[in-house]
Amino acid sequence: VLAVAGTAQGRDLDDAVESSRPERLRGLAVSGKAAARVAERSDPALPLGDCAAVDTAPRVKVVLGNVRKAAGNVRVSLFGADPAQWVRAKGGKLLRFDVPASRGRMEICMPLPDGGGRYAVALYHDENADGKYSLTSEGYGFSNNARAGLFGPPSHREAAFVAAGLMTEIDVRVRY
Repeated sequence: VLAVAGTAQGRDLDDAVESSRPERLRGLAVSGKAAARVAERSDPALPLGDCAAVDTAPRVKVVLGNVRKAAGNVRVSLFGADPAQWVRAKGGKLLRFDVPASRGRMEICMPLPDGGGRYAVALYHDENADGKYSLTSEGYGFSNNARAGLFGPPSHREAAFVAAGLMTEIDVRVRY
């Protein structure tokens, strides 16, 4: 049976999925195959992605200097070292955070579920908060400021960065 979002059936499915998540993640706009592994590192008293959170394990700080407006969310996805698990791979992301957008500069911190190593970030400014990227009206960005090609995202190699230490900071330009 296919549940359609917005119907009672769709809401029941959403409720069932939400109740199966670790308690610390319920109600947060976070997903990905490593979400449960980092649940204990999140502070529910702070907004998702807040860089002030105390964390003694490695994280990445994604710095956006040019968010166009304070509307919708910025959806940030973290990918691991495997190029086969890059943007278009179903279930490839380690973590995904949806953080309310702020105009201008934003800093979004994400725990690195596998500690230091090779990662890549892809993001977009979901201005209308519909959970879908609109090529014609919403901005996007990748780690290393890798540029999307004519037919899709940059390669994993172009976007990958090495995380080391407790905090690795990367700058990502949002392209509108």
